Amino acid sequence: MEKSMMRRLWVLVAGGVVLYWALTNHVVLFGWIGRLWSVVSPLVAGGAIAFILNVPVRSLERRIFRKGRKPFRRAMSILITLLCVMLGLAAVMLIVIPELVGALENLVSALPSFLDSLKLFGESMGERYPDVGFWLEELDISWTSMKSSLTGLLRDGSARLVGTTVNFASSLVGKLVQFLLAAVFSIYMLARKEHLKSQAKRALAAYLPDRHVERILHAARLVNATFSKFVSGTCTEAVILGLMFLVSMLLFRFPYALLVAALVSVSAFIPIVGAFIAAVVGMLLMLPVDPMQALWFLALFLVLQQIEGNLIYPRVVGESIGLPALWVLAAVMIGGSLFGVTGMLAGVPLAAVVHVLLGESIEARLRSKRRLEGFSGEESQEQSDG
Repeated sequence: MEKSMMRRLWVLVAGGVVLYWALTNHVVLFGWIGRLWSVVSPLVAGGAIAFILNVPVRSLERRIFRKGRKPFRRAMSILITLLCVMLGLAAVMLIVIPELVGALENLVSALPSFLDSLKLFGESMGERYPDVGFWLEELDISWTSMKSSLTGLLRDGSARLVGTTVNFASSLVGKLVQFLLAAVFSIYMLARKEHLKSQAKRALAAYLPDRHVERILHAARLVNATFSKFVSGTCTEAVILGLMFLVSMLLFRFPYALLVAALVSVSAFIPIVGAFIAAVVGMLLMLPVDPMQALWFLALFLVLQQIEGNLIYPRVVGESIGLPALWVLAAVMIGGSLFGVTGMLAGVPLAAVVHVLLGESIEARLRSKRRLEGFSGEESQEQSDG
């Protein structure tokens, strides 16, 4: 007992010394962390890519490539998955960028006439309702300067968009080595995932007590199952939602149907917030061309959002992760405030894992408490009988 207490005391003292040094030298510590992250970030990215791609690879291996030797089945599954991902990304880029550039050009050309009609509408409202006219006069809106400012802003935005695309392409070429390293590492992890899993189990068993190993493995299995269900469910929901918007917008002859459908599909990976971002972009593109059409698009979006929120998401994604709506909203808000879009993407499955682990911990403690209460009740009954 004394040796155990001394060991704990030394651990506390060492931890206190390390914490004091970290607080007093936080600049140096953050510099070391930044350099370490620059080294391991391709490996972390490769692990994340492998974790996501493992969902279609496992599905292909179980449903299509069921016969033959395992290395051949694994190689074919990885190859088809990589080809599908590259074709999907290329299709999205070829759809979104030209459509967005064309939409911005149309917006620049339609903006002056839109501002003129808005000015006429304000003047007619001022003639009909004197209070509104007095309020508009107090605002002292300079329509000419507004027109020139907005037109210049949109033109600069279009040029900036093209420049951003060029800069993105150049930076992508500059980081090609890191991307290839992450891709090769992810392919290696997919090809050797059983071997890596066995090595991780052996390492945990060698350095940790058995009860801790079982808890860690249980949490890892839960994380794997939850993230796999979330990725597959979200991909299915994104495809369904994008097709719904594409078909309905083509049916009612809305402009930018392909662009809005692609944006909706991509933004569907961000729960709750993503679809509204696509709706705002669609309305801003349609508003200068035809304000009534923008309002009708808003009505169509609300109808489709109700169908998606009440029918598609609960059945496709919600049931797969078993997370209440309040937890989903909290996960999106907290994850987005801490880590931006990445936090929104990973917040929901992480919250599902925490929700399940917390529920299991509460149930275990309640069972233990009931056993203790039952044992104490039996003891008191025996003492009264005696």
